[in-house]
Amino acid sequence: GLAGTDHLRRDLRIGILWGAPIAISFGILAAVSISVIQMVIAAVSAWYGKFADTLLQKTTEFMMILPFLPILILISIFYKISIWVLLLVVIGLSIFGSGVKTYRAMFLQVKELPYVEAAQAYGAGGSRIIFRYMIPKILPTIIPSLVLSVSGFVFLEAALAILGLGDPIAPTWGKIINDAFTEGALYKGHYYWVLEPSVLLVFTALGFALLGFALDKIFNPRLREM
Repeated sequence: GLAGTDHLRRDLRIGILWGAPIAISFGILAAVSISVIQMVIAAVSAWYGKFADTLLQKTTEFMMILPFLPILILISIFYKISIWVLLLVVIGLSIFGSGVKTYRAMFLQVKELPYVEAAQAYGAGGSRIIFRYMIPKILPTIIPSLVLSVSGFVFLEAALAILGLGDPIAPTWGKIINDAFTEGALYKGHYYWVLEPSVLLVFTALGFALLGFALDKIFNPRLREM
């Protein structure tokens, strides 16, 4: 094959091509889902305040002190889960993250803006104010950071697969690297088996990083070039 073959004489090009949409879909779905849920939690916390704010903030602080990666590794060891179940676990462990604190600080400022007070004055309910006036206000500012976080989740899935803790069936880039180490590809001189998926992981991270920096210049007026 053009990309070489593995120990079973399978063309690595097929696994690499199949692994590309899986890796990118995992990263995008995780980044978007976590950011949206964190925004909603932060907006509810900032708008309603009092007991709701205290409960959500204490839950966030509790989840932030839990070791994310060790818990994820333990779950992957005890339960051989598919990549999409792994995605749900990652989202569940991340929704009460540091992003809630950051978004809450933004929403506390948006909450005091005149147009929000005007919406409240004409009788708009809390859910309408949150989803119609507050969240759209800060949405453009978080898009660059959202794009930048995609590569982190792509690497997370690949790292778990390299450790043998990912989906045992899905042909992800991490699974290809894990198979290479298991079969001693480096000792046999089959460097392409490891380098090809590794280079694609680096290019994926670089691509999303450049896209995130470009979007940051677009949405952040202070970074726009004269």
